[in-house]
This record gives sequence, C-alpha cells and structure tokens, in this order.
Amino acid sequence: MQEKSRFLKGADGTIYDSLTSLTWTAEDSRLALEKDISWEEANTWAEELNKKKFGGHGDWRLPTIQEALSLFDAKKLNKDFKNGDIHIDPIFPAGAGNCTWTSQTRGQREAQIVFYVNGCPYWYEKDDKTISHAARLARRG
Repeated sequence: MQEKSRFLKGADGTIYDSLTSLTWTAEDSRLALEKDISWEEANTWAEELNKKKFGGHGDWRLPTIQEALSLFDAKKLNKDFKNGDIHIDPIFPAGAGNCTWTSQTRGQREAQIVFYVNGCPYWYEKDDKTISHAARLARRG
C-alpha cells in the first residue's frame, strides 16, 4: 500500500502541505530567477509574486524558521541545482537551491537560513550571496 503524501501539487505552481496547512511555491527563487539572491532580493521576489497574485493569492512571504525546517525530511531525497543531495520531498521540482532564507532576523544585518542538506539553521549577512542562497515562499491557508 502506498503511503499517502502529505503534499498536494496545485496546477498553479503551488504545493500544499497538509501537515502544516502551509502552501509553498513549487519553484524556489533559484529555479524561478536562475540566480542566487540576497535576503532583500528574496523579500522583493515575494512582493512581485504578491502583485501578480501568484497562485491566486497576495500574501506570499519568507517562511519562519520553524516553517522552513518543516520541509526538511532526512528520509526524502531531492537534487539541488548543482545535483547535490537535499532532503525535501521529491514533489518539489529538482534543481532548487540547497537552502531557503527565512523571516528570522538578528539585528539589522543578519537573517537565518535553513540548509536542506542537513536540516540545520545558520545565520548569514542579509546581502551574502556566496553560498547559493535561495528562497522558497510560503503562505498560510
């Protein structure tokens, strides 16, 4: 018997997570924009998707650290844009970044990312683009 997936793929480029009631962009910024982005650029991308009412909604945002961590699953395997292993459900398209920026900030200069290689959060300067930074946007409901 096949295990029921917690994720439902929408025809509108979104993926709904029945476990957390979050809707995610199927493509992260690495796939959508084909480049590494800073934290500010991630927020700008969210604003652009909101203006376009991507997936029929205008409330896309960076995930919280807990929301971003909820996608990490050590038992699941996917490939990032360098063909490296990342641990998110293969319902998400391969070729994404290996991490996501989150809404978690510290002071004016730092924001937290979650690496999908090991499921760990790290602090980075918001303008850092050295480690293939990407964003996967979320919305509630």
